[in-house]
Amino acid sequence: MMKTPFRMITLAAVGSCLIAVSAPLASAETVTAVPISAPVYDTAIPISAPVEAVPISAPISTENAQSVTVTTKLIEEKTELINAKLSIPVISGLQDTAYAAKLNSEIEKKATDTIDELKKLAEEDKQFAAENDYEFRPYEMIVEYEVKADGGQDANGVFSMTTSTYTYTGGAHGGTFEAGYNVLNGTEAVAITLEQALGAGGLGKADKAVRYAIQQDPDRFFPDVLDTFTGVKEDQQFYIERGIVQLVFQQYDLAPYAGGIIIIPVTEEAAAGPTVTIEAGRLAAGPNGTKLVPLRQTAEALGFKVTWSNKTHSAEVVRGAQWTQVTVGKNSYSFNRVAPFELGAAPSLIKGSVYVPLEFFDQVLKLNVSTVKDTVHITG
Repeated sequence: MMKTPFRMITLAAVGSCLIAVSAPLASAETVTAVPISAPVYDTAIPISAPVEAVPISAPISTENAQSVTVTTKLIEEKTELINAKLSIPVISGLQDTAYAAKLNSEIEKKATDTIDELKKLAEEDKQFAAENDYEFRPYEMIVEYEVKADGGQDANGVFSMTTSTYTYTGGAHGGTFEAGYNVLNGTEAVAITLEQALGAGGLGKADKAVRYAIQQDPDRFFPDVLDTFTGVKEDQQFYIERGIVQLVFQQYDLAPYAGGIIIIPVTEEAAAGPTVTIEAGRLAAGPNGTKLVPLRQTAEALGFKVTWSNKTHSAEVVRGAQWTQVTVGKNSYSFNRVAPFELGAAPSLIKGSVYVPLEFFDQVLKLNVSTVKDTVHITG
């Protein structure tokens, strides 16, 4: 057995600084850098924003923004301890040259520091392997990158790039972490946050896009992913390509290892959330013409978790930060524990299933409800 657990060494940008998700870094010998003179992109990459792209709000002027060039600085090392090949991006062409210089320096330093840390761990494991009579496998590290938006006028001044960091520290397989770098190419460069990229209510749009993706292809994800998904956070990795925000979920975040890194686009359709269609035959009639809808089947298809209590004859409905509870026979509804109010009917128990009035989904859960020729569509 390996002495040290598997570690995923990562590169990620926060604001104008680069951080690593790793153990504390130790200094060691400097890795020799072999520069590559040929740029990765010889010409500007034209970026066109499709109609469905969620707009990016630009807080500063980018009218003088030109396409950013990224070249490669190659760092390689092959020893009995480690095999490493790092393609370090070197950014030039940002209007804010000081920002670019600082970012380049931090990217390279974090990469070389990470190699040093891996070598230190590998040396310990190699010694442990010798003492315990098993084969030591050299550690590995590979860094690659890809420009998604070039920061020019066609990209609305948005420069977006991803780095992919693969590390292997023993065991059945290694792991990969993908980080996004998103910068507004103004005279003073500004790191673009996820909420800025998506606009008002951006995290809510991102949440709905994730649920929409799960609904479209459930076999791609963990079976219980809707129960464990707690919502997109402000520090969620993302990049911007052709005007569309792409959410980046790491291995094991939403799917098994074999599923790899999951990319979920936040288009207008996806940001509206999953949709449930209910035919007239699945509706029940309530008092005063109220339409009643099966609660569990409908809510769970929209990403909510429904928990029934036999003791209180009530159902708890939860999705991320959203919470409510309904009780059979009690015409009292509330959302996130605000003051209760009445709807057209109380929840009813019909053939063993709880039914709630259709208006529950828009007035309580704040979803979009529409009816076309007696067919109900609920989105969100």
